[in-house]
Amino acid sequence: MKKKVLLIGDSIRLGYQPLAIENLGKDYEVWGPEDNARFAKYTLNCLPEWLEKFGKPDIVHWNNGLWDTAMVCPEDGAFTPIDEYLRYISLILRELRKQTTKVIFATTTPVKYGSKNQDIDFIKSHNAAVVEYLQNENVQINDLYSVVDGDIEQNICDDRIHLSETGKVICASAVANAIRSIAEVK
Repeated sequence: MKKKVLLIGDSIRLGYQPLAIENLGKDYEVWGPEDNARFAKYTLNCLPEWLEKFGKPDIVHWNNGLWDTAMVCPEDGAFTPIDEYLRYISLILRELRKQTTKVIFATTTPVKYGSKNQDIDFIKSHNAAVVEYLQNENVQINDLYSVVDGDIEQNICDDRIHLSETGKVICASAVANAIRSIAEVK
């Protein structure tokens, strides 16, 4: 029987999703909303609709962070302050756990220097906070930040934020591997 996998995330997820589906092959039924999951509060708002469309997943691979760490007004810092970010992450996790115990969270990918509305320090601090929180909640972490940061020039495209074709390939592989590893856990 095929494992049902729900992919939730921002435009980074939209970039690697087709390749992750291909990597997982015929043993997995994989779906992700056409909509970009944007920031954590938006994800929480849309989650009931997405779950209704897909049904009860066996595994969820999820990320939020790139929009949350964006600077809308530089003097205000990150769009979603860390305490608010963690609050919405905890609510999303609570709702996902009503569906499955097999939840994977992917860290926010880095951006190239010079990105207009991103600050790498916000990404690092949000990643550190969410990883600490989710590890205490026994959630598997897929460290896409480190995967991409290994060769940021090669893995991020000219817009300084999104994955290049190479970045999509390596992230899709990391996502498929994380899903396979949690699928084997009883």
